[in-house]
Amino acid sequence: MRLVVFGGWFGSRNLGDEAILIGLRNVLRASMPGVELVALSTDPGYTEQVCGVESVKLRSPRSLVRNREEYLRVFDEADGCIVSGGTPIYDYGHLSRAIHMALPAIKGKPLVFFGVGAKPLPSFKGRGVTRLLLRGAKLISTRDAPSRAILTRLTRTPIVVTGDSALHMERTAAEEPKEPLALICPRHLALDHRRSYHQPLSSPEINRIRHMVARAADRLVSKGYAVRFTPYHTATPDDDRHEITRVMNLMRGEAGTLPRPASPGAALRLAAEASLVVGLRLHSLVLAGLAGTPVSSVGYDVKIDGFMELAGASRYLCHAGDGLDALSDRVDRLIEEREDATRTLTGNVEMMRRRISSESLKVARLLSGQPP
Repeated sequence: MRLVVFGGWFGSRNLGDEAILIGLRNVLRASMPGVELVALSTDPGYTEQVCGVESVKLRSPRSLVRNREEYLRVFDEADGCIVSGGTPIYDYGHLSRAIHMALPAIKGKPLVFFGVGAKPLPSFKGRGVTRLLLRGAKLISTRDAPSRAILTRLTRTPIVVTGDSALHMERTAAEEPKEPLALICPRHLALDHRRSYHQPLSSPEINRIRHMVARAADRLVSKGYAVRFTPYHTATPDDDRHEITRVMNLMRGEAGTLPRPASPGAALRLAAEASLVVGLRLHSLVLAGLAGTPVSSVGYDVKIDGFMELAGASRYLCHAGDGLDALSDRVDRLIEEREDATRTLTGNVEMMRRRISSESLKVARLLSGQPP
């Protein structure tokens, strides 16, 4: 069995997309022993090295025309196609998405949307294109309830909520920290939200979020935590290090910085060593959940709200309009309720893992010619 996987920015040095591909590899191999995956990646060599998945170069629409024989061969050799990644459904970049998601139908290959995320689609064009693309899908699952709500309006195909595929990464042992460690994982926020790949934010909202994170970091320092900032993405233009500098400049207390973890596995071990994680990068929350480390966040994007809801951690989530001390208050609550928060998070993560495994078995039945 050979499957083409696309939809995420694999190869772009984003730890979240890499974690998704590794988790997807693991869960598909568990349900389909011997399955071979080939991912469309911006850097095939890097993806093969970090994720252990065969890869070919992801092409832009113009470049794809020049390299169509390579692409057609990849789809010709596949038994099915998986759309995965973090958020492959959004309200721009329609041409590239339409070409890639139409190729399975052109080649007569089964198409599955597996644990995908979706952003709001306010435009008529975005809804129309997405509606057409969903018609070719044999199975659709989303990683959170907001994504399901967005896609349900556009298709009659049943949609189930599973969870983020990164939750099927292998857990690894972590060292016990010498002092209570609070890990803070900001994400680069910008008015040009398309380049930074998040929902639109105004300048006042961005500034409020930065102040909220800085105040929460100061609160943790005052409680005796070693506060460490770490980036999950360091490539231009979406470089978290710039955000870390801005937040640290707003702080009164002392905090440190860590380099970007070398791999999703390293990021998972780091999350496991922490006492808590304050994450604005979605996968800092996902990996913390997998490690059993309680989490808090600011909901600047539906994907944050969606994960925190599924994780049973909405009590520790705030939003930009909640006040500058809202995140600090959520962190205080998280510390006070640490044992209950950890127990709830761990239980809900296991629930999501079971749902993802169940969906993978449906894919296996579909591709083997059985009713899913």
